[in-house]
Formats: sequence, C-alpha cells, structure tokens
Amino acid sequence: MSDAVKLPLKKGFGKTDRIDKWWTKPFWMGFGLTLALVYTALRVVVWDGAIHYDEHRVTSPIFSPDVIHLFDLKTPNWMNSALLILWIPFGFRGTCYYMRKVYHRVFFQNPTACVVAKPEVNYRIGYKGETGLFVLNNIHRYMLYLAIIILSMKVYDVYHTMWFNDGTEFGISIGTLVLATESILLFMYVASCHAFRHLFGGGMNQWRGGISGIMGKLYIKISNLNIEHAFWFWTSLVMVFLGDLFVLAVAEGILTDIRIM
Repeated sequence: MSDAVKLPLKKGFGKTDRIDKWWTKPFWMGFGLTLALVYTALRVVVWDGAIHYDEHRVTSPIFSPDVIHLFDLKTPNWMNSALLILWIPFGFRGTCYYMRKVYHRVFFQNPTACVVAKPEVNYRIGYKGETGLFVLNNIHRYMLYLAIIILSMKVYDVYHTMWFNDGTEFGISIGTLVLATESILLFMYVASCHAFRHLFGGGMNQWRGGISGIMGKLYIKISNLNIEHAFWFWTSLVMVFLGDLFVLAVAEGILTDIRIM
C-alpha cells in the first residue's frame, strides 16, 4: 500500500497559499502573445502596404520570404506573401513545446501555475493531453522541416540587402543588421527546439564511435541550447516585430536606412 500523502490544495480560480507574485509571468506572457497576434492581424490585413523598400532590397520579416515577388506569382490584389507563408511560422510556434506550456497556463488555465488552483470547470474536464484538437501538436516535427526552409530563405534575404543599385554595389546598411539579427535569433530558436535536437542522435539507442559518436556530441551541444529555448522564443518573436516596424518606418519616410559600408 502506498504511503503517499495527498497535499491539500485550495480549489477555485487563482486560490493558493503562495505569497510571491506568481501571476506576473503568466500575465506578461499572455499580454505579449495577444499583442503579437493582434499586431500581425492588423499588419497583414489592414496595413499591408509598405512591406519593403529600395525595390525589395529590404523586406519586412513578417512578409518574408516575399514569395509573390520571388516567384512572380499571379495573385489577387488583396493577397500578400504573409497570407501565403505565415501558416508555417504560426504552425511551428503554435505546436512548440514551450508554447504549449504558455497557452495551457495563460489561456486555458490548466494548470494556472505551480500550487495555484485552476478554475473549477478545469477540475471537471481534467487534462486530456495531446488529444482532441491538441492532437495537432504532433505535427511539430514536420513544421520544423518547413520552418528550416523558411529560415534558409530569410538568410537569402539578408544577403540580398547587401546589394545596392540593382545589384551593382556591395555594402551593409542598418536594414542588413536588422534582418541579420532577426535571422540569427530565429536560427537560435529553431536550433534550441526539442524536435531539432531529436534529429541529431535522438533516435539512437546509444552513441559509440564514428558517425553515432559525432551525432551524440551534437545532441549534447543542442541540448545545452535547449535550456534557453524560452529566451530564444521571445527574443526572436520580438525582433520580428521590431524589424517590421523598422521597414515600415523607412518605407514611409520616417527613418532613413543608413548605409554603413
């Protein structure tokens, strides 16, 4: 017979014996995600002009890669590249293991926080794991492959910013640094992903010499990145919007993209 003792827990939304400001982190996570979703919706649907400047030399991170321009697609006037490609970064971030923690705690309150009571309805429903609608979270590793393709195209965007005057002059501008920073942060977010780590030795029973040994070492290195996955999640997300605001400001003549080299 088990000697486990069930700890007492007050039931009712937000009830707890904790005396710290436990609600601070969930509040800011919820505020940040809500702001990101609202801004993206407005930018894509309402403010869909001025997504690039200097004849597509620098393109907003939200609308990058600008597949309509790259592949000369014939689309309706109301269509833009974000409407065609955003489902990939949304699908990747939305099924991310860290993201699951965020929306379960912030939006579904299941659980609200450690040793903090859930809403009464959640006790009746219970936690169903990755079932029902949440079974879609299992596509995360497949969204990873698509996210890597998008990231590769963003690296090309950075390279493209270095060519001025119809590709005849090489240089670096603030726009180059902005998009390069965004790409680096996105790379770190993808590289610290649990599914990305699994690609390097995660399916092996043991690591010995040769290729398996190399894969094992890579697995350990990527695992070290995984510790800061939440940091890369937020910094890369913020930089997407800062980059978009910069491109919008330059395109509207509010700021000037200074050429450094």
